[in-house]
Amino acid sequence: MMTEFRISPLEPQDLPMAIATTSRAFWPDPLFGHFARDVVQEHRMLPTFLGALLRDAASHGEVWVATRDDVVIGSASWLQPGTMPRPRARENRITRACASALLTGRNRRSGLALLSAVERQHPTEPHWYLPLLGVDPRWQGRGVGTALITPKLAECDEQGLPAYLETQKPENVPYYERFGFAVTERIELPATPPIWLMWREPRPGA
Repeated sequence: MMTEFRISPLEPQDLPMAIATTSRAFWPDPLFGHFARDVVQEHRMLPTFLGALLRDAASHGEVWVATRDDVVIGSASWLQPGTMPRPRARENRITRACASALLTGRNRRSGLALLSAVERQHPTEPHWYLPLLGVDPRWQGRGVGTALITPKLAECDEQGLPAYLETQKPENVPYYERFGFAVTERIELPATPPIWLMWREPRPGA
């Protein structure tokens, strides 16, 4: 049986398509819903904010995409050990994109305080960081997400390196637990949605 999709490194010309697909995958989202005035604004701000994160990973880590007939149907963004915390210049680029997306939104102060609290808890030991994983809703439940992240997790096991991620969707917690991630902390400020921090120890010989 022919494989339905192909996993490969992101090609520069496919970056806009990867941003669009990842944004569709995230919507609707509790965190961005907290920032947005309505669902239309939430839908519009996602490419701005997620695009900044995806570009950062493309420049300072690895972005893998799933494609079908040359159309990006999913992406996984990884930052390699030693690239977090981001230097000030990189962080400022993301902050500017975030501020632009939130300029006409709501709950800006509480939302940014939540993101700062999450950033302060980012692990300092060497690890691979998964800031973004998104699969087009039409392709969810068909193994695309698994195919996108298992190669890197296998590499983590071979190299003896942990992996880390954050998620703001409660249904994602059991999904990532299937791959060996465990919740280390749940961060929630007054009137904000929660964010779960998840850590995966390497599995030598797995």
